[in-house]
Amino acid sequence: MNNNFETKLDALRITLSHKKRFSVDDACKTLGLKRSSTLWILSNLSRAGRIVRVARGIYTFDQKSRSLRTPSLSDELARAIDGLRQGGISFVLTGLDILLPFVQHQPTRILHMIYTGTGAGSWAESVLKRSSFTPVLDPTRQEIEKVLEIIPERSELVVLREKASRLGVSDSLASIERAFVDLYVEATRELIPFSVQEVAHIYLNMRSSLSLNTSQMLRYAHDRSIRQEMKQIIEFPGGAKSGVSSKSARKFLKILETIER
Repeated sequence: MNNNFETKLDALRITLSHKKRFSVDDACKTLGLKRSSTLWILSNLSRAGRIVRVARGIYTFDQKSRSLRTPSLSDELARAIDGLRQGGISFVLTGLDILLPFVQHQPTRILHMIYTGTGAGSWAESVLKRSSFTPVLDPTRQEIEKVLEIIPERSELVVLREKASRLGVSDSLASIERAFVDLYVEATRELIPFSVQEVAHIYLNMRSSLSLNTSQMLRYAHDRSIRQEMKQIIEFPGGAKSGVSSKSARKFLKILETIER
């Protein structure tokens, strides 16, 4: 990088390094530049790996965030999702594949979750059948359990659902915040055979390791009709438990309290 960018980076660090993350507006005030010029500088610093973009308009100096926010996909899964991209299918890889760095107990078998655009589920299913994965379109928990009993261990199962929202998606990969909301819904509503206790551990590990974009979590939770429920979880500890109307949220908050003791 040239000296001009290094000078701007030094100015940002001197003024903003005390913050876990900073906004474009913070950078504008620090550099005394117009928003368009600031965005150009931040974009270049991010591409060069000198700062980390954690969400739209939000950055951090913490390089640990980059590694935790970059999922490590197996070669087989990478090839499978490349096949979906080449097929022109709108999809999001979400759930456990994105959240593995925060898992407390590593599963012996990962349940992959891919959400497609409306009407694209069958198309994605046909593409994935050409890979080593076993795709199942919009299955119940019981159907997933039956499939897991009969497929060989080397064949991993992919849960496909048609969910059109593109919030919290970059290059067909869910953000950590979105992936958590998806996994939370799937587990607490018993749509998949996955421990709610493990989801709670994932959330606490996420919160202790990263500066979470809670605004994105709430926006996406609104898309999934659980905004108030997610708000109570984000406010833990200290939120008003008396206002929790969802049985799933009450159970989840109780698990969080048990782990934190």
